[in-house]
Amino acid sequence: MLCRMDGMYHMQDLLKLVAREGAEELRLQPGRPPVMVLQGKARLMDGTLVSSDNVAELFRSIATDEQTRELARCGDIHFILASEHSARFKVSAAMHGEHLNLTIRNLSR
Repeated sequence: MLCRMDGMYHMQDLLKLVAREGAEELRLQPGRPPVMVLQGKARLMDGTLVSSDNVAELFRSIATDEQTRELARCGDIHFILASEHSARFKVSAAMHGEHLNLTIRNLSR
């Protein structure tokens, strides 16, 4: 299940889906549903819109305290994430005003 009863997404479920589908990347922006890029085409995922709080929570679920502080200090951050399924991802997080956007590129394809 990608979405909890309260309408918020789980990062591990999203990453599993990206890896299983062989997606190139996952995009998370407040006010939009998650977007997966498959074979160069952006596809909206079925489900609820991602809230600003949900994007921030998703980021905190994969970032270290140091990475969170760097995002707050610099406005953006990029790092490599190895998931529990042996998949690797490049995480790019950027503040746009008060909202956080996440782009997660699948490096294991």
